[in-house]
This record gives sequence, C-alpha cells and structure tokens, in this order.
Amino acid sequence: MGESLSNLSDIGETARAIVDIYKSPSEAFWRLLEMRVLAQITCGRPILEVGCGDGRFTAILFDRVDEGIDINPRAIDRCKRLSGGTYEALRCQDVAEMRDAGEFYGTVFANCVMEHIPDLERVLTKCFGLLRPGGSLVITVPLAEMNNHLLFRSPRYTRFRQRQLCHENLLSQSAWDQLLRSVGFSKVLFTAYLSGTGCRFWDALDAPACLGFGRYRLAPIVAAFRKLAIPQSLDDRMSNRLARWLSTRALQDDPSDSPCASLIIAAKARRAA
Repeated sequence: MGESLSNLSDIGETARAIVDIYKSPSEAFWRLLEMRVLAQITCGRPILEVGCGDGRFTAILFDRVDEGIDINPRAIDRCKRLSGGTYEALRCQDVAEMRDAGEFYGTVFANCVMEHIPDLERVLTKCFGLLRPGGSLVITVPLAEMNNHLLFRSPRYTRFRQRQLCHENLLSQSAWDQLLRSVGFSKVLFTAYLSGTGCRFWDALDAPACLGFGRYRLAPIVAAFRKLAIPQSLDDRMSNRLARWLSTRALQDDPSDSPCASLIIAAKARRAA
C-alpha cells in the first residue's frame, strides 16, 4: 500500500497554507519548492518520519504517517497538538538508537534533516536496517553547490551562514550517491528542486530573518508583531499576496540551473526469489 502525494501537483493550491505555517518568507519559499517534487512520488507503508518537528508540513503532504520521531521533546508535544492526527504514533527518539524493527518500514522519510546530523553514516546505516527489502529512504537535502550561490561570494559569509543554519554536512550529489551505496542501498535517484538563482533569492530573504541572538531570531519577532499590531483582515490580504508571489517564484525556478538542493530516493534491493 502506498501513500500518494499527487494531490499537491498544483503548488498554488497550498501556498497560503505554507505561508500560514512558516514565520518567514524564506522558509515558505523553500517548502514550496520541496512540495513541488514531493508531490510527484508515492511512499510505501508503513512510513517512519525522522525529525518530524511540529508535523504541519507533513500533514499537508500525507493523509497518514505510521510513526514520527524527533529528538526534541517539545517538537513532539507540538506535533501532537498541531498535526491534526496525521501520525498514528509519535515518540521522542533518536533514529540511530532505535531498536531493530526487523526490516519493518516501507519508507523512511526525512525532510531537511540529514544535513543537521553529525554522525551521518551511522544514521543512514540505521535507516537502511529499518527498511524492508524493496523499501526506500526518501530525503530532501541542500547540496554543497548552495555555497556557490549565496548572497555574498565570501568564504567568511559562507561559514557564517553554515553556522546560522546548523549545517553539519553539505555534500555534493556524487558524495551522497557514494555514501548511500556504501551503507547498502542499491539504487539512488536524484531530483533537484532549487536552482542557483533560486538559492540567491532564498538567501536574500533568509539571512535577515536569521539575525538575532541565541534562539531569538528576527522572523518570529516580526510574526508576533504582525499578530498583535495588524488587523486580521489586513494580515489575510498580506498573506494572500505573499503566497501568490512566492508560488510564482517557486514555479519559475529551474532547478537544472546549478542544482542547490535535491530530493533523494534510495532504494533497498528486493530479496531474490
């Protein structure tokens, strides 16, 4: 049994929902691009989501996810409140420390998670072991190429942004392919979803939103101010305009132009008959 995401093939239908979820236009833009590629795939059940966060993005993509895990207990609490019953089970859990599930899952899904994991090979090996034969690891990740298409072409700025974004590893497509095959996957497919031009546009939106100190960032402060100071009717009109603008830019983005992020589907071989 598969979970199809094809109902999201028209990116404009869900742009407003994405704008309502995310506190900054840059996050919304990135998620719209992810949605553009994720809408084309079918995921085999049972589905395990690694790094589920608050679950609201996944709730737009999937009707049902069998299990969601996250290492942050507050994220799990928010997911229980906000995901609308999308998950059959939720746990505060590090995937690398999960007990052997006996090759149970049809899909292990992780959306913009793997770039933040220091011990990447260990986690990918665990994901491989959790999948049944014929199952797939489905992940979205920024690629190393994004560092060539940031707002400023400076090594210092690149390092600054990498720290801001908590990127523990940014790999090239070939490095991802080599790593996934080394842990046992037999087939690895890539679908780019962010161009060099789109990356510069995203960074121009995101870098100011990330300004702040510690866990306090400009984007949520601005969002809180809007909620308190702007009438709901005006805020709705602003959100509608923002959704139209971002969805137009997302649809115009050509990811074949210096791909900076990719959907990766890594398949586990079926057992021989």
